[in-house]
Amino acid sequence: MSRYFSLLLVLFILCVASSNSISAKVVDVDIICKEASNPTYCSNLLNSKSGGAKGVDLVDLAQYTIDVLNDNSSRAFDLMKNLMDIAENDTVASYYYRCDSDFLDTENSILLRLRDAELNLHNGKYPAMAKESDDIIQYLLDCIHSLQEHETSTLLAKYVDDLRQGAQVLQIISKYLNLGK
Repeated sequence: MSRYFSLLLVLFILCVASSNSISAKVVDVDIICKEASNPTYCSNLLNSKSGGAKGVDLVDLAQYTIDVLNDNSSRAFDLMKNLMDIAENDTVASYYYRCDSDFLDTENSILLRLRDAELNLHNGKYPAMAKESDDIIQYLLDCIHSLQEHETSTLLAKYVDDLRQGAQVLQIISKYLNLGK
């Protein structure tokens, strides 16, 4: 009896292990980054993952990218708040306020879309995650347009453009996750 139980246990473990390896989709970083507008930025982002990105599945790369986007969003938002506080007049402050609303507006914001993208990732809803990344990019493009139109802080413009490039990486990863379904 214990011999059959042991055999069943081994078969069960093999089935679970093989189903996990089938569901874990790995795409080489070079292939992902070839599609980015700035392949170097993409490669630097993904390869900065602790332990590297070689052989890491797409879900883990997406989670890492979302984590980086959250950290970078906080950094950009903090700078934006400081710039609004020290703005020489209300007109200059209003340029930053445009980006501020893209980051924190309660219904439509970068931070809300990042949170939703993460939830969709965890729930395996990759098409919804791709939609969230599209929305993030649109909010960032709106912010970039406002910053460029009014020649504001070059540091903030760089932070926001880095966010745009990171969101593009998330968008590409989402595409590959959707292909794997």
